[in-house]
Amino acid sequence: MSENILRLIRVLEAFADSPAGGVSAADLIARSGLASSTAYRMIGELEEAGYVYRAGDRLLRPNFAFERRIAAGVISPGQLWDVCAEISGSLEAAAEVILLRGQNLLWHLTAEHPQQPIRLRAHPGFVRSTYELDSISRLALAHQPIDKVAASWDKSAFFDAGVAKRQIGWVEVAEKLARVDVCAMQYDMAGNAKGVRRFCVAVSDDAGGLVCLLTVAEAAVPLRDEAAHIARIEEVLMGARERLAVALPTERAREARSAG
Repeated sequence: MSENILRLIRVLEAFADSPAGGVSAADLIARSGLASSTAYRMIGELEEAGYVYRAGDRLLRPNFAFERRIAAGVISPGQLWDVCAEISGSLEAAAEVILLRGQNLLWHLTAEHPQQPIRLRAHPGFVRSTYELDSISRLALAHQPIDKVAASWDKSAFFDAGVAKRQIGWVEVAEKLARVDVCAMQYDMAGNAKGVRRFCVAVSDDAGGLVCLLTVAEAAVPLRDEAAHIARIEEVLMGARERLAVALPTERAREARSAG
């Protein structure tokens, strides 16, 4: 990748991480880590093209959205897609890669199988809150310190998946999250209000931080041999996670890359 493109990406990422109320040029330059002359030139070009604007307070504000969904050096998006497609092909069901972004779940990748009996409403870019406390929300939130969830989320807004959408009090929410084994597969056999049930496992880095969720989505229909069905999905998801774990860099590798 050329140096000019790398510099531009650093400016765009600096804008993406800046406060919603705007950022001064000096602060943006500090965030980007670029030389002042280079950063000012790029800001000016973005402003001229209409991607950046200034209001009466002269603070800079982006007129665009920019986000790297999977951090550089963590795992290749191409590897994620290959694994997602393998899961879908093995189970003849939909497979997904879901990310936690703030208080929301973001669908990053989906692979649908032509023989699956349902079509998903959630496609790449779909966003849903974590307040619907189904298997994917529970697994994602269980990676967060419970005091962070208590302080940052609306504790009165959680509800069960399913048609009834029963409100759940905070004490029950905290108990549910405490019972989650983040290393195990999570699922809801009853499914959600759309008639979809999901099975999911977490892909974590070596520090225990959540990288993404791997899920299988299928129609919530009765099964002749439920235990065997669950075991088969667990086998496929766990195998997929193990293949991705090999590709994840260790903390030592990340430190060596930074030092280099």
